[in-house]
Amino acid sequence: MSDRESRRSFWGILGLYVAGSSICLQVVDVLGQNISMPSWAFSLTLTLLLNGLPITAATAWLHSRPVRGADESDPDPGLEHRLLTWRNLAMGGIGALALWGVAVTGWLLIGEDEPSEGEVLAEIQEIDRLVAGSEFGQAYDRVADLDAWIRDDSLRDELWAKVSRPVTFETEPPGATVSRRDYAPADAEWEVLGTAPVEVNRFPLGQSRVRIELDGYRTSELAMPSGWFADLGPVQLRREESMPPGMIPVHASAGSDAYGLFVPGLEQAPNLALGEFLIDRYEVTNRQYARFVEAGGYDDPDCWRFAFVEGGDTLTFEAATKRFTDATGRPGPATWDAGTHPAGTEDLPVGGVSWYEAAAYACFAGMSLPTVYHWYAAADPFSSNHVVPLSNYGNGPAPVGEFQGVSLDGVYDLAGNVREWTRNASGESRFILGGGWADLEYSFNDAVTAPAFDRSPLNGIRLVSYTDTTNVAAASAELPLAFRDYRVEQPVSDEVFEVFRQAYAYDDVPLNARLVSADTTDVWIRERIELDAGYGGERLTTFVYLPRGFEAPHQTVVYFPGSNVIYRRSYEELSIDHLEFLLRGGRAVVFPVYKGTFERGTDLRSDIQDESNHWRDHVIAWTKDFRRSIDYLETRDDIDTNRLAYLGVSWGGAVAPMMVALEERLRAVVIVVGGLLMQDTQPMADPFHFLPRVTQPTVMINARWDSFYPLETSGRPFFDNLGTPEDQRKLVIIDANHGVLSYARDQVVGEVLGWLDEYMDPVR
Repeated sequence: MSDRESRRSFWGILGLYVAGSSICLQVVDVLGQNISMPSWAFSLTLTLLLNGLPITAATAWLHSRPVRGADESDPDPGLEHRLLTWRNLAMGGIGALALWGVAVTGWLLIGEDEPSEGEVLAEIQEIDRLVAGSEFGQAYDRVADLDAWIRDDSLRDELWAKVSRPVTFETEPPGATVSRRDYAPADAEWEVLGTAPVEVNRFPLGQSRVRIELDGYRTSELAMPSGWFADLGPVQLRREESMPPGMIPVHASAGSDAYGLFVPGLEQAPNLALGEFLIDRYEVTNRQYARFVEAGGYDDPDCWRFAFVEGGDTLTFEAATKRFTDATGRPGPATWDAGTHPAGTEDLPVGGVSWYEAAAYACFAGMSLPTVYHWYAAADPFSSNHVVPLSNYGNGPAPVGEFQGVSLDGVYDLAGNVREWTRNASGESRFILGGGWADLEYSFNDAVTAPAFDRSPLNGIRLVSYTDTTNVAAASAELPLAFRDYRVEQPVSDEVFEVFRQAYAYDDVPLNARLVSADTTDVWIRERIELDAGYGGERLTTFVYLPRGFEAPHQTVVYFPGSNVIYRRSYEELSIDHLEFLLRGGRAVVFPVYKGTFERGTDLRSDIQDESNHWRDHVIAWTKDFRRSIDYLETRDDIDTNRLAYLGVSWGGAVAPMMVALEERLRAVVIVVGGLLMQDTQPMADPFHFLPRVTQPTVMINARWDSFYPLETSGRPFFDNLGTPEDQRKLVIIDANHGVLSYARDQVVGEVLGWLDEYMDPVR
């Protein structure tokens, strides 16, 4: 063979090898997508083919030239000719193929399937959905399962940041074992995190339980969102011998700033700093109460330290205690029989006791009934969406601790099972909190009173010990309970309402609008606009958020926020992160800076209505700010003023009737966790009188366990008094607390968008 032919033969063989390799790689790629082969199958194929290339090249070169010395006098053709043969090459290829087949087959049979890129993307989308719905536990588990398959470190870090955060646990003294478990279900396993101080880089977001154990010290069990754990600081452990049996410290209130009662009807009670206190982990049981009865507690005047008052009259000890008997006339709770509790009920919470019996038992035990302040500090109504679903409502009394609804500090049965008497009076009645097993779930968040002599089977006891008596006397004071029964109130007449309307009129002056600044993100363009407010010579700032990537003119939602903005004094703190779903869907958002908020701050410090001219004047100013902003929108070509909507959240929902009743340019109204307040206010500033004048299509999204606007006494009366035609109004009830935008975000977003699409048309 000539040298030219030899070269042609050599390159031809190499070309065939490369072409065959390319086809082979394509086949493996297709198979990988269809039968879920591991990602390394392609890499293994490429490695084997690359290793085969120099062997094939050497063999082809050797066989394309004459064998030197291959004659009768030289029987050995050379080592290379013995090894680099086409037969050996073929056998090597078969071996490589067999190796590849064994590896892939073994993986498919016993290995873990690696998800495809499409499956990974779908899983990430599911994680995002779970996070949006605050289902952090499930989202965390999915990220953990996906972690091994993510090749991009930045994507991995991004996913973990969505479902976890770093938390450091410290204890005083150090050395305690720290364990974690999911808040629910009850059989969730404890995972040991380490010995304090311990740093946890990926602590799950959402509600978790943490147990802290150290020999010789009372075990602490905390149930908190991850952010609270992060800010908890060192947990002070208490020596077992220094703690009364069954009691635990309330970490949340120790050394706290002034504590307010964010409870309907008690919002205007004074804020008080609370010292640390201990509280029963469980309600007082029949077994425990029996010791009081057996010790002759009903006959011991020393245990009965409070005057028996009924109808303004003071009863004698003998006359009062004659009432405190069971079904057979023996001393004891109303639920007992023959002076003792029914068999098998030892661990049930004692029920059927009056306030006087509860106070006497507290004296006998050397403890106290909690004040309303201390009870709510331990219960924390903000945690109702976690506590209530796992609590005992509607099931009859259950052994203490059986239901897993547990407070921040590890206190059981604060919701349901039995109601719990507190120290504070309201007239001749006393506050009894938490609701009983036969009550509705929202009772957990209600400030309820009952006559001090009431012996309902649902009335029970929990005790406290005030290790720090700071403000205990002040917290024990009588608390007048504000309550309005909106079922019997009547709105003002049309004639009176016209007088109100005139008070809300603003000056007919030019807007004198000016663009102050503009900034952008990938979602929106934000313009800061200043214009004449139409009253008092003031200037009004309005922020206009325009959606990027959508054609003008834009449907627009005018926003009224929650009361947190009252306490903010800088536009730098203004955020609409929770409203970005509107902008991503193509609708503009307008955020007027209402008088008393941000840079327009005043001496207003609360969103709770009162009877002052000061409050009335602010309500009127907010309404003018709202309407004046709409006047400005009408001057813009990029705003569709035939498709304007109102969105009020919390405080913005409570004041919505004034905004909406006086503004006819709105096509739709959305109110999230709003309702009527219990406090009286001047009629001109009372939302109740404006509700019948609201006629626009309105959806209300309320939370079943809302502590600010209770469903039955606040949210539903608001809805029932709307003037909107029945077929154009909707009440949505979500199983959550006031933080529904966090805990059930997907459901809220779906309802909001559905309503806007129905009454303002879908965005094209």
